[in-house]
Amino acid sequence: MQELLFLALFMTAIGIGWFLGRREAIKVGFMVKPHGSAIDRQYFIGLNYLLNEQPDEAIETFIRALEVNPETVETHIAIGRLFCQRGDVERAIKVHQNLLARPNLTREQGDRVQYELARDYLAVGMHHRAQRLLDELIDSKSSMCVDALVDLVKIYEREREWTEAIEVGRKLLRERPEFASTLAHYHCELASDARKRSDWQQVRRHLEDALQVDRVHVRAMLGLAELEAEQGNPRTAVSWLTQLADKNPDFFPQALPLAKQAADNGHLNLPALLDRVIGARQPPMIDSVLARADALRTANSEAGTTEASRYVVQHIRQWPSLKGLLYLIDLHQGAVESRGRENLMILRGIIEALQVGAYQFRCESCGFAGRKLHWQCPTCHGWSTMKPIKDREAI
Repeated sequence: MQELLFLALFMTAIGIGWFLGRREAIKVGFMVKPHGSAIDRQYFIGLNYLLNEQPDEAIETFIRALEVNPETVETHIAIGRLFCQRGDVERAIKVHQNLLARPNLTREQGDRVQYELARDYLAVGMHHRAQRLLDELIDSKSSMCVDALVDLVKIYEREREWTEAIEVGRKLLRERPEFASTLAHYHCELASDARKRSDWQQVRRHLEDALQVDRVHVRAMLGLAELEAEQGNPRTAVSWLTQLADKNPDFFPQALPLAKQAADNGHLNLPALLDRVIGARQPPMIDSVLARADALRTANSEAGTTEASRYVVQHIRQWPSLKGLLYLIDLHQGAVESRGRENLMILRGIIEALQVGAYQFRCESCGFAGRKLHWQCPTCHGWSTMKPIKDREAI
């Protein structure tokens, strides 16, 4: 009995709401059809579907009943977006195409519908159709221009059309200065392609273009250092290594092989540069610390081992590191008696086992972690979001 009473009250409330809404619509001129029209029937059919837990049929019925006018455009857009999010992109396209064909939309509404339709096409991989719609929005300087630029540059990025991505990215950079790092990576991708062709002049040009966009771009500085070393320009290579050390000390371990080579050839004072790197950020990267310890060990053949050990112990006491502990074991195992050496190697094996699967880099955007530096995160596809791990999870 109570359920029947509740249902009666519920239907009464819906009926009153519908009547008041219809009366208001007639008053402002959006609804002129008499009571008992097709719209009324579609409304009650949709309500029946909803009560029978058939939401898809209900939505379809309400769409047919909902007249398209300036007051209902947002509702239609939201319904289309809902279809797209649920994976029913074909329905979303139909809804947005039907809206776009209406002559009574304002320009702003038309641009919004066109942008939503472009995103529908992107969702099903119809990039050329999406690209055409986005280009129109950009050329017309629409209110959706910035959003269109963001999606268009992603299309070119996905298709690895770096020249086109750069052209669009420059326009986007005027609106979003934070896009500079991503745009610099596009130049670096062109440099990578030129390197495969051994076109060294183009490699240098593209890397320099990257630094014109982003003055502290790690990938570009590291690439120029490698290029100059390969081309027999050690002083220029050292200059880029120094800039990398000063501007991005956390990434200097990526350049350590090149820096050691330059030091061995007498072109770089590596200990002095490492002291700058280690003193720049706290805590310092353990690879930089161990490289400095190696420099202490080789500089003094007699007391070098003691100095290196003291230096590493000083750091890992403050910032514990498994990699630092392994370095100390390897440093002293020759000076330990056979029985103690055996126990020391057991300890070393345990530490190595703890290192398995330990991460070196983590994406600041999505949290993806890995042992290798990716310029673009494999999970969220963000550029320059992978950073070295410096807390206790680092080894």
